[in-house]
Amino acid sequence: MRCCLILAILLAILFAPAVHAQVKPSGGEVLSPELDASISRGLAYLARQQQADGSFQNREGNAAAADNPHFAGPKVALTGLSLMAYLATGRMPDTGRHGLAVRNAIDYLVTVCPADDGYFGKVDGSRMYGHAIATLALAEVYGMEADAAQRKRVRAALTRAVKVLLQAQNAKKDDAFRGGWRYEVASGDSDLSVSGWCILALRAAQNAGIEVPKDSADRAAAFVLKCWRPDPKGFAYQPGGEATLTMTAAALLDLQLLDRAARPEVAAAGKYLDGHPVADNTEYPYYARYYTTQAAFQVGGKLWPKVWEQNQSKLLQSQQKDGSWPQSRTGNEPGQTYATAMSVLTLSVPLRLLPTYQR
Repeated sequence: MRCCLILAILLAILFAPAVHAQVKPSGGEVLSPELDASISRGLAYLARQQQADGSFQNREGNAAAADNPHFAGPKVALTGLSLMAYLATGRMPDTGRHGLAVRNAIDYLVTVCPADDGYFGKVDGSRMYGHAIATLALAEVYGMEADAAQRKRVRAALTRAVKVLLQAQNAKKDDAFRGGWRYEVASGDSDLSVSGWCILALRAAQNAGIEVPKDSADRAAAFVLKCWRPDPKGFAYQPGGEATLTMTAAALLDLQLLDRAARPEVAAAGKYLDGHPVADNTEYPYYARYYTTQAAFQVGGKLWPKVWEQNQSKLLQSQQKDGSWPQSRTGNEPGQTYATAMSVLTLSVPLRLLPTYQR
């Protein structure tokens, strides 16, 4: 699985104040001072990675960047993830300490959305991964943008981006891969990782009022179920492959958001997560913690506190003094900006501020 990702939103982002001291989420919970401080340090680190054009890349704390300009990372994908990290913690454009960073990130995504075909993935080479993440971020922004002129610009870019997602889903594919997405718009196969981001983006766009055909969700759910492996009762990256923790978590989240929570595979996948915690040797650890946390939140019950405690404890322990999280051992997770954005998104799940991810 190639994660140049990186690594999901809605009609009305809650107009919550900026996070400070302790945050009271919509569910009535209060973040611990330790967790609140960790999120604040992570957002401060991200702010220092923002470029003059509003994009986010790897800058400080990444020694390899000096010798390898490509280590800066995919600008569109990293900007989308960083923007979502701010919004997921209640930060708003033009308001509070990080208001300007949020506004500039929005302007960057709107500006670079290609006028000819709307395909974000060609801007920074992040392909359908980056395209889905940028589309998701714009869908989140659209529901909370108060300025009429800005809303019009965001909607125009979002509409073009959604057309690309639908075009890619409709590409000619063999039966095993129909309904899903892959690295390129015209790819003849599909995988569960790229499809997961595309499903989130379309769900968010629909919530934002952009027209999405009903059969798109039905076909996406059908592809996810083709990745099911009856033994060991988990989901694989592609149909016929081996089940993995991260793909099982992604499928579990997708099926919940696609209104397939009653499927027997959902209950079985929850048991798979219960018996397979994220470990130090898990491939793509930030991606895994993000998806297992989101999936466990959707399932609830005893699974949620167990997975949440494991993931948040590890992230709090591994945060560095400058507020970032370290580059993972795999180069496919692109640097500390990616690691930090994904960690903040994971730690902010209890805030419940992104409507697409709510139960």
